[in-house]
Amino acid sequence: MMLCQALLPQPCMVFNSFSKAENFPERKIMFSTKTIYVDIQRLHSNGPDAVLIIQLMRAADDIALANQGLNFFKQDKPRIMQHVQLGARRYFIRLQCGHVSEGIKLIEEFNQRPNLISIVPGCPPHIQGAHQRLMEVLPNGSRRNLFEKWILPIRNRLAFHYEKSLFERAIKSRAERLLKQISSITRGSDIGLCRFGVADDIEDTIVCRLLWRIPIQADLRAEADRRADFGSDLCSDFLNFVGEIAFRYIKDNAAI
Repeated sequence: MMLCQALLPQPCMVFNSFSKAENFPERKIMFSTKTIYVDIQRLHSNGPDAVLIIQLMRAADDIALANQGLNFFKQDKPRIMQHVQLGARRYFIRLQCGHVSEGIKLIEEFNQRPNLISIVPGCPPHIQGAHQRLMEVLPNGSRRNLFEKWILPIRNRLAFHYEKSLFERAIKSRAERLLKQISSITRGSDIGLCRFGVADDIEDTIVCRLLWRIPIQADLRAEADRRADFGSDLCSDFLNFVGEIAFRYIKDNAAI
């Protein structure tokens, strides 16, 4: 697909996916589900607390679906689809950054609701730990600076936007570096096989060099992994925490 293997772009912006099957591929995982039916009239009677719980649910579902998309495109694909995989993974990473950024605002509101925060002490230790780590990225939290440097810029300037100045700077940066001057675009017989690889490469420069500010002389893979792991862990904590809180809340307040 590329003119020269030495010029092949290396994937840098990659979150981990956190499905159990992927984390423990040597185990046979027995999946199961448990459904609770919701009385929406009872839910409505709980007022603003119920509204916030539904908002948290929606954010959690969005993050989970984005992670499933990431996991799908990290799996082996037929050769004819492989040129799509890297850009697709980056797309789902951008989605996760956007959704978890909005979700963190909801966690801040959750902490201000006495009826909701009172649920946390009754949760298992790993759920309380997830809540503690989420609080660390709230305003004035111990890891807020990392959240503002590594996650918010992607949400604010790239996930749902195409900021002209970033693209201009990234194109200029790649044009000035010999090993970054070759890219590709691909057209296919099916829309799913079409991919503007050059846009993926420019986006990678936007994220790694302009938003994450990884210096040219630094170990790009190590620095990008550190930032990506931070985002991946944050999404995982959000899903674990909201999953436990939501089921406990519905069971006690709105289950049929």
